[in-house]
Amino acid sequence: MSLYHSAMYHFDTPAPSCWQAMCAPAKEAPPLREDVQCDVAVIGGGFTGLSAALHLARDHALSVRVLEAGEPGWGASGRNGGFCCLYPSTLSLEQMGQRYGEAATLEFVRSQLQAIELVSELGETEAIDFSPQGDGLYEVAHLPGRLAELRDYARTLGTRFGIPARTIGREEFAATVHDSSEQFGALHVGAGFGLNPLALVRGLARAAARHGAECHGASAVTDWHREGNRHRLRTAHGSVSCRKVIVATNGYTPEPLVPGLAGRTVPVISNIITTRPLSPQELTEQKWHTEMPCSNTRRLLFYYRLLADRRFLFGARGDTTGSPADAARMRAWMTRRLGEVFPAWREVPISHYWRGFVCMTANGTPALGALDAAGSVLYGLAYHGNGVAAAPWTGRLLARLAAGVCTSGDIPLVMRGPAPGIPLASLRLWYLRGALAWFRWQDRR
Repeated sequence: MSLYHSAMYHFDTPAPSCWQAMCAPAKEAPPLREDVQCDVAVIGGGFTGLSAALHLARDHALSVRVLEAGEPGWGASGRNGGFCCLYPSTLSLEQMGQRYGEAATLEFVRSQLQAIELVSELGETEAIDFSPQGDGLYEVAHLPGRLAELRDYARTLGTRFGIPARTIGREEFAATVHDSSEQFGALHVGAGFGLNPLALVRGLARAAARHGAECHGASAVTDWHREGNRHRLRTAHGSVSCRKVIVATNGYTPEPLVPGLAGRTVPVISNIITTRPLSPQELTEQKWHTEMPCSNTRRLLFYYRLLADRRFLFGARGDTTGSPADAARMRAWMTRRLGEVFPAWREVPISHYWRGFVCMTANGTPALGALDAAGSVLYGLAYHGNGVAAAPWTGRLLARLAAGVCTSGDIPLVMRGPAPGIPLASLRLWYLRGALAWFRWQDRR
């Protein structure tokens, strides 16, 4: 049984995002219609799964089949806001250091800097045009008191991790970056950029196929069992026999199929609206001067950016049912909030609204490892809304684990092993509703 309304799981219908209109058509990924064998089967055709398939085929000469319930990139990978940035955890760096130690925290942050570099590298080596924008990201103080917190964070990034970071006062930020009713200065982090996520995921699919991996859309796995030292994955019209399986399903993980991951993650709905393309005059009226992606200091953050075609993208979280009625309410609420935060654009029409899952855990960190002692079932998931860089990097590490060229000791400690089980997991959405109420209260302070 799914946690959310069935409207969240229409795998035969792509998200009605602006990315669909901005991208070249996808490479055909026909359903699996035969019984086949391969070295590694990958469940999930998003950033993690397609990166794993690409690296398995290209770097390790292994035969790979990707089984995707929708089309490649149907899930979060093809419908997110396109923020290629640090880092896939809800923990602060101080909390991470207290829990895992300074060395493990440094290891994790370095791995995520490598993840950002990997996305750029894949764009170059595999000729993927994902329309990169900006040099770094801004985190905007939404209340006056939050700028001091950003100053502390900037010092931490610079002194402990060597990441360029600086704070900018309200007046300077308004004159050089943007103004808004929730702008009281900001932090610039010199790592990351914006991109078109659907272009990236479709580019990964083409690259994986070019190197010999087979990707099958409309091929949800309906049954999974062992046959000796091999695995048999069945779909509606075919099956795959393989030595190893990589589970790369993130917030759409079918828990009855993968009991080792059941009750360990919380899918959370993220919503996005985009305006029609803005004119130069409209940008000037709001004092908008940047292509750099931005988010703010809310716990229930707003994230936003100006796209390459001059549409304005505005994202937020909040819905806990997934029903069409709540989708309509979220669209109306986000349209109103966009106009309140950016009053010059209050009357600008909204061209697109869509939503999807980010995947979270109770301990606030990603989960990566093996579900069996033999290492024949691998998984990587739970990027906490920051998977554009982390997921392709995780896919590459999963490929190396499957190929036997590295071990679990090569997984950063912060993300090593399964997430803790959630007590009374059937109540996850009730826990989430309580957390969202708490975050809303904190955001007023």
